[in-house]
Amino acid sequence: MAAIGISLFIAAGFPARQTVAQQATASTAETLARLSTTVAEQYPSARALVLARGNCIVHEYYASNPPDAQWPVHSVTKSVLSILVGIAIDKGLLRLDQKLPELVAEATEGTIDPRAADITLRDLLTMSSGFAPHQMAEVSGVWNSSVWMIGRTVTHPPGTHFDYDNEGTNLIAIILRRAVGGNIAEFAKNQLFAPLRIDHYQWAVDGNGNLPGFSGLRLTGRDMAKIGLLYLQQGRWRERQVVSQAWVLDSTRKHSDGGEPANAAYGYLWWSKQIGDGSPAYFAAGFQSQLILNLPDRNLVIALASASSLPGGVAKFINEVALPAEAALPAEAACVGRLDQ
Repeated sequence: MAAIGISLFIAAGFPARQTVAQQATASTAETLARLSTTVAEQYPSARALVLARGNCIVHEYYASNPPDAQWPVHSVTKSVLSILVGIAIDKGLLRLDQKLPELVAEATEGTIDPRAADITLRDLLTMSSGFAPHQMAEVSGVWNSSVWMIGRTVTHPPGTHFDYDNEGTNLIAIILRRAVGGNIAEFAKNQLFAPLRIDHYQWAVDGNGNLPGFSGLRLTGRDMAKIGLLYLQQGRWRERQVVSQAWVLDSTRKHSDGGEPANAAYGYLWWSKQIGDGSPAYFAAGFQSQLILNLPDRNLVIALASASSLPGGVAKFINEVALPAEAALPAEAACVGRLDQ
């Protein structure tokens, strides 16, 4: 953002004293200009950065990119999938305690590890299914189906051991597609993206009509922030309750200690961890520093898209660059845009 110029007039040889409002405006402009300069010079891979206090966008940075450019958000896709599962649960189409044989007919086949019968949807969402996370199951002619994903060895009792498991989220997406009647892309559009006016996104189904659950979604920086705001508002968007407050609170609370790659506690495909100053936070995170971070106590959403991992890591950037800049802004800092428009 370009610095805002302040006109001064000369009286009796001295500059006029600035009003409090003028001083605040100048301070705000300087803070935001420094933030943009720091990002451009020290974090050149950053593609988009959005800081929003609730619905009020106080700063946007896009380098030389157009604001409506869509970026791959990688594993942030998982957290968006969690929202869709929550909507399906709200509608009575799924239950957290449903076990695999009820959710996936193939789970009853004799070749499946019998211990998989005790895995619930909740276990998949908390990444504690017990499946060997990196095992390749041999299924002739099949590479992307529930048969492949459930044909793995169960190495831990379900619900007891966290393992970051991409294939488990692909299985969730298949379960969701079947629960909503087959057209998962239309379900995602009608139940989530359209209400939030997220029009510029990409999330292509595969040859079997499934959305990839582990990755694959592309969003603009501002639309990433919209996802954060939906949860900051506990599932409500304008006059519509898109997903229940109960799901927002349950999906973002700690269900396990979690672990790699974010080194944070884990909910239902959302991470949670205190930030540097001790404030509670939850977030969606993706490869190469993609981030949607919510700080409920500060009514703050930070969305970040990057072409590669930020130097020193995204946590360092948030704690040492983004949050201090936001904290330096006055409470009445002007909005440069609104997320619900």
